[in-house]
Amino acid sequence: MTKRSWQLNRRTFLRGTGVALALPMFDCMASETAQQKRPPRLACVFFANGVSLPPEKHEAHQKWYWFPHGEGSDYRLTDTLRPLESFRGDMTILGGLSHPLGRLLVGHATADIWLTGGDVRGSDYRNTISLDQRVAMVQGQETRFPSIVLSSNGGVGYKTRTATVSFNRAGEAIPAESEPRQIFERLFKQDKTGSLESRYRQLQHEKRMVDLVLDDSKSLNQKLGQTDQRKLAEYLESVYEVERRIQRTEAWLDTPRPDVDSASVDLEARQDAPEQYIRTMYDLMFLAFQTDTTRVATYQISQEDGKGVSDKFPAIALGSDFRGHHNLSHGGGKEGGFKQWAQYDQFLARQHAYFLKRLKDTTEVGGSLLDNTVTLYGSATSTTHNARNYPLVLAGGTSLGFKHGAFHKFTEDTPLSNLFVAMQKKLGVESEHFADSTGELMEIV
Repeated sequence: MTKRSWQLNRRTFLRGTGVALALPMFDCMASETAQQKRPPRLACVFFANGVSLPPEKHEAHQKWYWFPHGEGSDYRLTDTLRPLESFRGDMTILGGLSHPLGRLLVGHATADIWLTGGDVRGSDYRNTISLDQRVAMVQGQETRFPSIVLSSNGGVGYKTRTATVSFNRAGEAIPAESEPRQIFERLFKQDKTGSLESRYRQLQHEKRMVDLVLDDSKSLNQKLGQTDQRKLAEYLESVYEVERRIQRTEAWLDTPRPDVDSASVDLEARQDAPEQYIRTMYDLMFLAFQTDTTRVATYQISQEDGKGVSDKFPAIALGSDFRGHHNLSHGGGKEGGFKQWAQYDQFLARQHAYFLKRLKDTTEVGGSLLDNTVTLYGSATSTTHNARNYPLVLAGGTSLGFKHGAFHKFTEDTPLSNLFVAMQKKLGVESEHFADSTGELMEIV
């Protein structure tokens, strides 16, 4: 297609004396075809320990039950999800979905498979690729970073209590980042370490080192038994990931990063101020999407079973009368217990509403950033140890073909992976299957 005089390349940047700054993603940087369809994004946000679901006869049921009352488009939100009311036309609430293999686990082990649907029972822990990484394999080819993986606790945690919900092609946990300033600098700070030529030479050296490891592995593999061959294959997937990262760095070496004002996000936010911290993590995802630095992001707000600093969020954010998140989720049956638990659920919903508003208030050609971003928000247990009926809110992506405005209830005949089939197809993954899917969840498209 002929490029018009007013169209600019996506990698155009301003040059000054010794300075090169990337421009924001202007509408004129896209071809006419690209303008008709903006790049799709995916954000998955997880919280641990399920939600408050007071029994029908309990006084808190009408006001503090996480799921809406009613069904279809006539549903009524309780106070728990009231912060999301203004996004009614942009979201779908889903009930009854879960991973069949997850139903066989203790609830606290299901964060590991929230986005994978994998089988992590027993000592032979064998997870699979997560939804975000499946999408990143397609959408990540166009961006500097294929995805960003965030959590409040950081790292990987440990098996069945992971501090990340993202898993690579070999089913290995991808370490999550938790320090706002480090995340911001990795995404947006200009690389000034040496000349372009010296950085290129360093990358070539790193590539040679990786090649040597891969060459040696071929002869080693022939000497190993099946079990050790599998272990080697898992190890080599990490090596291949290093190789892919080097190749990506080389491809983007001469492209300046977007010029994002660090004052636009609270980089000093810490976990001892949960509202500011959670919103900062949302801000970082927003900026990454807005600048097309990545199109895929995950954020694990809290870790299962009371692990890590995130367990203290309720008491810090809502007052000393509130216990840790894990203990709070176990005290639902006590007087006032369901309400306190639900008030923290409401707090989390309010932070997610903040993220959705930022996306919706940002315009792009043909709509808003929210119209081109699908978000999945929820947990992998309904109540603390019940790995069924996951609480889930799907929002955004109307320009991608998602249909919203209803509360859908499903039976256990419909696995959660059917939702992932529908999501991945709208996000450019040409596959009719995901994990143990039995079809596509047509109610949302």
